[in-house]
Amino acid sequence: MNNTLIDNSSAQLSMLQALRDCLASEGILTVRIATGYWDIPGLALLADDIRSFLRKEGTKLLLLIGKDPYVYASQVRNPKYRDMDYPGDFIRTDLCELEPKTEFENAVRLLLEYCTEDDGSKIQIRIFRKNKDNAAQFLHSKCYIFDGRDAGKGYGLIGSSNFTGKGLQGNAELNYLETDVVRVLSEAPIPNHKTHVQWFDEKWNMSEPWNKEFLEQVLKRAPITRKVMEEPFTPYELYIKLLRIKFGEVVDKSLGQQIQSYLPTGIHRLEYQIEAVKRCIGIMHEHGGFMLADVVGLGKTIIGILIIKRFLSVPEDDGRERKVLVITPPAIQSGWKKTIMMFDKDAEEKIAPYIDFVTTGRIGNLAEGTDLEDDDSGDTGEFGETLQDKNYGLIVIDESHKFRNSATLMYQSLDGLIQKIGADTGTYPYIGLLSATPQNNRPNDLKNQIYLFERNHNDSTLKKAEGGNIEKFFADVNREYDLLIRKPEADATTGDLIYDIPSDERRRRLDEVSRKLRDCILSDILERRTRTDVETYYEEDIKAQGLVFPKIVGPNNLEYIMDEELATLFSDTMTIIAPTEKEKLQTDEWLRYFRYRAIEYFADPANEKKHTGRGNRSVGDVAKQLATIMQILLVKRLESSFTAFTQSLLNLRRYTENMIRMWENDTIFVCPQIDVNKELDFETKNKEQEKKNKRKKGKVQKKKLTFNDCVEDIRKKITRLTEQGRNERGQNAEYRRKDFKEEYFAQLKEDHRLISNLYDRWARNSQDPKFDAFKEKIKPELFNPQTNTSGKLVIFSEAIDTVRSLARAVKAKGYKTLVITAANRDEMEHTIEENFDANYEGKWKDDYDVIITTEVLAEGVNLHRANVILNYDTPWNSTRLMQRIGRVNRIGSKEPFVYVYNFMPSAEGDAQIQLVRKAHTKLQSFHLLFGGDSKIFSEEEDIMHYNLAKAVDGEESPLQKYVYELKQYKNTHPERYARIEQAEDGWQIAQADCGTAYFVVKAPRSARLAVRIRQAEDGRHNAEIISLLDLLEEMRTEEDARRVPLPENWQQLASEAIRTYNQYFVRISRPRTGDKRTQALEVIVKLYNSSPVSAKSKALLKNARKLADKGSADIIRKMLVIGKELREKDSRLFAIGQQDIDEILEREIGRLVANVESRQGEATIVLGTIK
Repeated sequence: MNNTLIDNSSAQLSMLQALRDCLASEGILTVRIATGYWDIPGLALLADDIRSFLRKEGTKLLLLIGKDPYVYASQVRNPKYRDMDYPGDFIRTDLCELEPKTEFENAVRLLLEYCTEDDGSKIQIRIFRKNKDNAAQFLHSKCYIFDGRDAGKGYGLIGSSNFTGKGLQGNAELNYLETDVVRVLSEAPIPNHKTHVQWFDEKWNMSEPWNKEFLEQVLKRAPITRKVMEEPFTPYELYIKLLRIKFGEVVDKSLGQQIQSYLPTGIHRLEYQIEAVKRCIGIMHEHGGFMLADVVGLGKTIIGILIIKRFLSVPEDDGRERKVLVITPPAIQSGWKKTIMMFDKDAEEKIAPYIDFVTTGRIGNLAEGTDLEDDDSGDTGEFGETLQDKNYGLIVIDESHKFRNSATLMYQSLDGLIQKIGADTGTYPYIGLLSATPQNNRPNDLKNQIYLFERNHNDSTLKKAEGGNIEKFFADVNREYDLLIRKPEADATTGDLIYDIPSDERRRRLDEVSRKLRDCILSDILERRTRTDVETYYEEDIKAQGLVFPKIVGPNNLEYIMDEELATLFSDTMTIIAPTEKEKLQTDEWLRYFRYRAIEYFADPANEKKHTGRGNRSVGDVAKQLATIMQILLVKRLESSFTAFTQSLLNLRRYTENMIRMWENDTIFVCPQIDVNKELDFETKNKEQEKKNKRKKGKVQKKKLTFNDCVEDIRKKITRLTEQGRNERGQNAEYRRKDFKEEYFAQLKEDHRLISNLYDRWARNSQDPKFDAFKEKIKPELFNPQTNTSGKLVIFSEAIDTVRSLARAVKAKGYKTLVITAANRDEMEHTIEENFDANYEGKWKDDYDVIITTEVLAEGVNLHRANVILNYDTPWNSTRLMQRIGRVNRIGSKEPFVYVYNFMPSAEGDAQIQLVRKAHTKLQSFHLLFGGDSKIFSEEEDIMHYNLAKAVDGEESPLQKYVYELKQYKNTHPERYARIEQAEDGWQIAQADCGTAYFVVKAPRSARLAVRIRQAEDGRHNAEIISLLDLLEEMRTEEDARRVPLPENWQQLASEAIRTYNQYFVRISRPRTGDKRTQALEVIVKLYNSSPVSAKSKALLKNARKLADKGSADIIRKMLVIGKELREKDSRLFAIGQQDIDEILEREIGRLVANVESRQGEATIVLGTIK
């Protein structure tokens, strides 16, 4: 555009066209208009252009209205304006007399959309009444300024045209367009000169805000406005209604304010956390439980406690008692308790008295120098403490993946407690599952966790999964998943490869499994926010709180080089301690870990039975777990430190020799509660005794211990355990060689040969190139001031020996070092906070620069005053990697970047490099196998290289953009949103007279389902159930989409949708009949047909049968219990009195049955459209 006069003499020189061109110019963000008068006809001429402008991010319109003396004089001569205030009454009068034209309604709609009472309104209106001397003054000026300074643009229009219909195109006007950016936008003072912006801002600052008065007293009282506000809903508003149905509780401000009030001082009030609480509460009420899976570092503990606080603060008349159980791993329980203390500190109503804690148990260390905190192989499958028999109303499980195995005693104990609570109170407790990585769960793992709150497996609330039959859904999904992860193998008969699925097809089908889980299960019960979500949709909230999410830089590989001999030894070692299945077929030279498998080789089944695991685990399963723990330990030690690995081999050789010595002495101890290896270490005991003897100086000294002395000590300890009643099932016992199968000793000696040979090879090696590289990198790399801006460093290692060696090296470089293991974690907790926790409210200290720790600090602690982290050895799985990084990449981090370093082995020659890489890839594959990740890697690069920043930040959650869109609409259109929220009818709206139809259908006691009906040209319909994500994506439309009359066949389409909905539930096949269900039904039928049963009991039995037919696991269990109890009362089974039967039925199933509705109800259309 060029400088020119604008006089309305032609279309090209019209004021209207000039304003349109300026509004459409790229880069314009602020429009300033000063006008003596303003009317709706003038706004209507530019309504579409202004709407397009205001839809852009960061745009706004500032409108300054004055008192044009000529307009004022002409109006007051008209009787209808006499004695009125200017300009409010004048504009109100004009609005009241406007003809109901579409263009005027469009202008009113624009004002309702973008002119609000808050400071963030995109249209801001002010009235100029007085000058800087506070004297009344006319504003006769007309000025239009378009500010695009960031894009190097600026336009100014000055002249005679008011912002009115006549001023823009009716009158003969004269205005001047200035395109010089400096003349228009410069704010620098220039003597005897004013720019357009300087003049406008001067007047703007003297004026009075008018948005609130204009909206309440002028605009909303006009008949045309009421007509606009009451006009039929649009297709876009139908889409908003759909969002409101699904996500309404998230944008409920009153609920958010209540939840926010629970937060204590010292905890950030973060909008995304409040919304997560609201969403979890909604899911909990709908499904009986929820899964919260925000990524590490976003505050799951805070969200969990807010949910608990809400549950305890707002009692519901639902039979659930106000008691809460929180289940955590031992390492993070203190974090929960500490945060609860913060919530209770200044609160009138404390929550701690209503909360019980229990931890998940762990096996004690089988070998010295290890903290088994980082993998699940060390889980006992039992609770660390006694699970109390209380009627909890809410159970929250942190790290819920520990309940992925339904065969463990821990799972069965919790499942039994939930069942009992349901029977005692008539309703099951709410279950909250907290897990950072649900996507890494196998389908069966996910199923077992969900079963904790979805108690009717064949008639669950997850209706998109086979109509609620999640038993069948997961059976199908698991069958497909197991097939896809199965490795190709040769057919025993033909030798042909079977299960050889092409990698592309394997990936595609695995993606389909993931999609089914997401659409049918997780989309209904999972609340998950990633850092990407928070940065995208909560940017203003994060900035307002002054918070920063650091960017991840890395992984940065620190290379260490092995020579040819060491590279070969490294490769051979992996084959011996952790061979692949293929290697097991090629050689016998690999460890079986028989030292830990003696219980597999009992000759007498009675001895085997003593060591059978809980949850029907065989001695083979128990022995395999013990052997796997030792194998994991060796692999970790090899990765951690060659010195530490050599020591571990020496220990394993000693432990195996102990077993051989016991065998040769015909005295074999199997004692789970006694450290037999420590007891038999008479050499170490003698060395300690010699030191004591030297200190005694002449006093009576003890003689040296022998093997036989140690044996006697073990016998005494077994006796003591037995006398104290702590020798459970006689597991701690002494055996003879004859009690074992003969082949055991031969296999044990073969293991000893392999261990000894491997140890001898490592003992000859004096190199540890990784440790040497570490010492070289401490100052120039890990404490590089360009990257380590915090001056602090966090180092993780698996082995305690390695941690201590690293500490000595770091101290030698002059850095203050804090070493943390499981032994001193609790004792040093306050020191850690003072020196490394950026959220610590006390006085920060700098007593330590470096913290070196085992996995004991990988969760439940803040270390985010540091911004550099070194994984000295490979994290056990991706979850553990995320948890490690999450210690420094957390809410409250001060540094903009977090640098992650890993060690990577290499070698001198090309052949050796390939050998080392192959061994290291195998080592990482071993991690994947035992680490719990279900991702499948087919290529070396998938394991060796990954986008760490993307893994930490997480991809955008698929539903988050819809929540954001709903919030934006509510904030922009509060009045219209209120009407959408309240309206139950009027939600069948067409956008076209033919095309694809979409319906949401709901029956009173079944889930909403989405139905899509595609219409073919020949008139046939293809109706199908679709997922929520598909519906949201396909129903989304533009804001200006127009509605059209419903097509003639609309009722036919609606009937088809209802028929499809009903058929979806009808076609769900009957649950497969299992033995337990059959037995339960037999009990029900026999009871029902027995003469002494009362009418009330018969009614209970009828409902119990319906529930058993639907697969209710709890009803089936209860009926089997009843059958057993009745058999014990009378050997003739049912030949007992009516009172006995009635009492048992009421006690066992009365409350369960009373709480279940058995009919679906009549389905109706919730909303529908065609487009």
